[in-house]
Amino acid sequence: MDDCHTFQLVSADGTKLFARHWDATGARATLLFIHGFGEHSGRYAPFGQHLADNGVDVFAVDLRGHGRSEGKRGVIRDYGDFRADLAALIEHVRARSPAGPVVLFGHSMGGGIVLDHGFAPDPLVRGVIASAPLIAPAEPIPGLLRAVVKTVAALAPAASMRNAITGEQISTVPAERAAYEQDPLNHDRLGLRTAVAIIENGEAVAAKAGQWSLPLLIYHAREDQLTQFDASERFAQAATGAEFRAFSKVQHEMHNDTTRAAIYRAVLDFIGTLS
Repeated sequence: MDDCHTFQLVSADGTKLFARHWDATGARATLLFIHGFGEHSGRYAPFGQHLADNGVDVFAVDLRGHGRSEGKRGVIRDYGDFRADLAALIEHVRARSPAGPVVLFGHSMGGGIVLDHGFAPDPLVRGVIASAPLIAPAEPIPGLLRAVVKTVAALAPAASMRNAITGEQISTVPAERAAYEQDPLNHDRLGLRTAVAIIENGEAVAAKAGQWSLPLLIYHAREDQLTQFDASERFAQAATGAEFRAFSKVQHEMHNDTTRAAIYRAVLDFIGTLS
């Protein structure tokens, strides 16, 4: 059962964002979800409810161009748009005087967003969890293609292309594959500026890994077809205070695969170390 409360946030440029809150009775910690590319916060309902049932207050937002939030599907002007959307959620939580330590959780593209934020001074955030973060794509992008995309993005800021993700890339569980492909709020439009921004952010994050200092849980599936396992492992090895966990025989969304229980436990255990 999903007992979340929905509400609206307004990002720095006035974009209206759809958000969710799973309220935990007697909360001992607070977690903020940032979803991946093409999906939305509603797909984290089982996860959010489980955490709330175990004493963690949970908030989540649909990033601009995703889910029920405003914005052209999959399109941003630059990475500052994602930073502003995350900031809107953080400030909402900050104003509520949140319970216990505050943890950022980001999956895939969202993992890149929370890692980026982790390098910025923010006394509210006590820890970060990055699930299959987009530090690098699973398959390297040829230099010529990157140059072409960057040039076209500069000339046509709102241009986008189809970037379909299949259920087979998401999970090994048939029901989860079907749920992903049948979800009407998922989309397959990738803005060219968005593509450039998320790749460049991943490279910047990787280059600064040695400067990381926050408690960090980062985990990845070895067989991930969307984001690069080795990039996560290298980041964790270079970062101070990082715990890295590898999973096998599962796909990109480990929280929606046969490892669901293990992921839930790992997240709660990590939060427990911050209390």
